[in-house]
Amino acid sequence: MSDWTIRRASSADAAAVVELRALMFASMDVAGLDDPRWRQAAEKWLERELAGRHTCVALAVAANGRVAAGAMAALRFETPSPVNPNGVWGLVNNVATQPDARRQGLARACVVEVLRWLREETEAHLVELFATGEGSGLYDELGFTPTAWPAMRLRLER
Repeated sequence: MSDWTIRRASSADAAAVVELRALMFASMDVAGLDDPRWRQAAEKWLERELAGRHTCVALAVAANGRVAAGAMAALRFETPSPVNPNGVWGLVNNVATQPDARRQGLARACVVEVLRWLREETEAHLVELFATGEGSGLYDELGFTPTAWPAMRLRLER
């Protein structure tokens, strides 16, 4: 990993983050990857969010500027509860590595950076993520544990 620099993304990195996001969705067999609308919307969203630093994205970047891996963290605000007394949650997502850069510790370094951001620069008390089978070993090693309640989802038709 010594040839790589871990840094926070800027709004100029939005397209590279979207490409990593597409890799993540492909590994999850998410339908609709070829639809350009989601990519355009995601790029605009990331440009705005990264300019304002509301979202933290850590990237592994080579000396030539090539983005090879990344991880994202964002905040979610809910009513305080016994599980999370201040109601501020961190959500780690968008963890992905280009195929030719895997097994070098890049994703781990990016996740460690976003966890550092959550720990040191936010009020988050709990951090969640949705793990793929391929990524679950990394998250176990970093201290994540399964929850008792699996996620459920409802798409609201508009």
